[in-house]
Amino acid sequence: MKKILLAVILILSLGIKSWGQCTPTWPTGGGHGIIPDSATNLPHAIEGMPYNANIQFFTPLDTMYLGTIPVTIDNVTITGVTGLSVIPNISPFTYVPNPATGVFPGGSLGCISLTGTPSIGSVGTYFLTVAVTANAHITGSSQALTQPYTIGYYKIVVDQNTSVPSISTSKFDLSQNFPNPFNYKTNISFNMPAKGYAALKVFDLIGNVLFEKYIDAKVGINTINYDASELAEGVYFYSISTSSGNLTRRLIIDRK
Repeated sequence: MKKILLAVILILSLGIKSWGQCTPTWPTGGGHGIIPDSATNLPHAIEGMPYNANIQFFTPLDTMYLGTIPVTIDNVTITGVTGLSVIPNISPFTYVPNPATGVFPGGSLGCISLTGTPSIGSVGTYFLTVAVTANAHITGSSQALTQPYTIGYYKIVVDQNTSVPSISTSKFDLSQNFPNPFNYKTNISFNMPAKGYAALKVFDLIGNVLFEKYIDAKVGINTINYDASELAEGVYFYSISTSSGNLTRRLIIDRK
């Protein structure tokens, strides 16, 4: 039983990712298991870009305990995921199971989705730990069997976005916003050599301040998702002011 239950749990651990609520599908003749498998691992993410993936799984209905005792799998339940919050993000990484309860009955087809947008400068490898509980009973009896597991060898690799403007990580620096030009939303990234407060200002060509936001900035790269919905098309400037100085760049709103 342990071997089969572990396989079912791997289904869940891979299922920790995707985009919105996924739709369960499974290839004909594919048997039980997960798509993708542990060898394929999770798809890579790209800094500054929304991450999405659909992980499909098919939970076995029964198995053999100790090689001779028939066991019915009641369900496998996801109880927690750690590692997602460690990924520097513009929008946080979260997972959504389908069924939404996170309880996956034996013999069922399902999936889990994960969404998030890694920050500019978040290039690296981030390992996930998935905690699940497999619930079963000996077939033909009411004797319950419960086995918790944690799976820690899945990872999300964030790759460099070659279209993203560079930014120094060794000094106070402000990147060109990305994308630029943009329609309504753009990412503004700046590097902080020390923790402290920073002020973002957006102003027009004659210096009128149109937007201002104060940030309790962390050491390293900070990314702000700026929404310019209230501004008209045109050319503007933005600045970041800190105790280390003030830097200014130009942004362009183009809704054509």
